[in-house]
Amino acid sequence: MNVYFFLVMRTRDQSKYDAILRASVQLINTVGFDGISISKIAKKAQVSPATIYIYFKNKDDLFTQLYIDIRKKMSHVALQGLRDEMTVEQTFKSIWYNSFTYNLNHPEYLGFREQFEQTSMMKNIDENDFESYRYVRHLLQRGIDEDTIKNHPLPILTAFAFIPIITLLKFHLSDIIKMDEDHIKQAYEFAWNAISK
Repeated sequence: MNVYFFLVMRTRDQSKYDAILRASVQLINTVGFDGISISKIAKKAQVSPATIYIYFKNKDDLFTQLYIDIRKKMSHVALQGLRDEMTVEQTFKSIWYNSFTYNLNHPEYLGFREQFEQTSMMKNIDENDFESYRYVRHLLQRGIDEDTIKNHPLPILTAFAFIPIITLLKFHLSDIIKMDEDHIKQAYEFAWNAISK
């Protein structure tokens, strides 16, 4: 029996799990993936290195699970408040607004995501595992079918609609522009106009 499978049988503590995730994000945003180690994460999280192996097989597993955890949290928030009677436009703007404001309130996740998505660990990620990804693709296809969204490949529509969120968040964090409610509304109107007919 290897160490991971022995340790995973021990009782898990949610507060320690959360501390490990927080410490990992902070360290990655400070020193990057190359400068991080299990011992550094353990010290930052104030747990023993052995404790980390209760929750994760190795460092790559930790980072991958952290990425999935962040994406699932974002997915959950992005889809809040949606109702069946909403139009494609109303639904799109709600998802856009929720996505933007969540990232605005959690800027630490943006840095982590950007770094993670440049690594080989992304090959272990299936976008279809994230509810918001599936929902947005369905929404865009619905818009095409209803003739409210331009008939372009879904990856192109997604890029023009949602990638600007990252750029605008960077502008906000760099004090180039402060994204208040008025600017956020302007931004999602621009995003909608980019893909709508």
